[in-house]
Amino acid sequence: MSLKASVKKMKMRKVWTSLLVLLMSCATSVNAATEAEQSTRPSFELKPVSVDNTLVEISVIGHDLEDLYAYEMNLQFDANTLRFSKASAGNAGYTVVPKVEGNNLQIAHTKVGSVKGDSGDQLLTTLQFSVQRAGKSTITLQNLKLVDSKLIMSKMTPALQETIQTESGTIFSDITGHWAEDSIQKAVAAGFIDGYTDGTFRPKQEVTRAEFAVMFSRALKLDVNDLHAAFADANQIPAWASSHVQAAVQKQFITGYANHTFRPSTKMIRAEMASIAVRALGKEGHDVTNVNEFADAADISAWAKPFIYEAIELNIMQGIGNNHFSPKTNVTRAEAVTVILNVLGNKN
Repeated sequence: MSLKASVKKMKMRKVWTSLLVLLMSCATSVNAATEAEQSTRPSFELKPVSVDNTLVEISVIGHDLEDLYAYEMNLQFDANTLRFSKASAGNAGYTVVPKVEGNNLQIAHTKVGSVKGDSGDQLLTTLQFSVQRAGKSTITLQNLKLVDSKLIMSKMTPALQETIQTESGTIFSDITGHWAEDSIQKAVAAGFIDGYTDGTFRPKQEVTRAEFAVMFSRALKLDVNDLHAAFADANQIPAWASSHVQAAVQKQFITGYANHTFRPSTKMIRAEMASIAVRALGKEGHDVTNVNEFADAADISAWAKPFIYEAIELNIMQGIGNNHFSPKTNVTRAEAVTVILNVLGNKN
């Protein structure tokens, strides 16, 4: 996909988001005149699809629907035990990026074009959460706005609740005894990284620049606002990473390359991670004395030395042993979460 096509796709996504907001606004404007005419027939159901000790999937199902063209639903969940991962629409159309604020979750979806809405029993969406802690977790469907193909809106407040019981929190099969075991558990509990569906964390797996940007953005709770990264290779940045990359770039925590590329699939190296961590703390020292004492100091680029110095002084990073810093070594998932937690500790 060309850069021009990628930019066009990004613009269209914003257009559809704006149109859905406008649709809800227009429907609301006629709601006062038509709400009394709306039937109260539709009912809704929260149905658990999959529940285990690491993952919860729950579907929102509508019964006896009539010409449902678009909807907006507001839910609550226990953010201390669950972290929202994604929503999968049950029918064709356009879904706005889910809005998550604390324990509040908003999902909005619309059909596209001059078509009739759905009727009867329909799967509206399936929500996926990762389990952060053991115990009972409650998911509540608080209210919905339903819009038909004539832009007539009805509001419903089913206040449905589904309580999920998990026997244990996130436990990975491959971190017991690992030097970063505690940090990994803390990072997962903090919600800025997940394990894999096979129950592993893969602590030794190397991290790409896109993956690190997402972790960092989530950990620092940067305002993503459906942003999209403006790089020459923007079409190579995965959709799940694009807004996080741009948020980190706008904060000047992470930068692209001189040729205006981001290189999302390139592995993050230790020198780059040091610079991102230090920038996030607003520190850019100039003393490089302790850096020059490393046996591999000649391998450390001049631009990176001040950042590495500050990272060591702040106890965010350290050498890898044998008096080496290894600036060009790729960063692993275990190293990434450890450094990010150290940044959070310094900010607090």
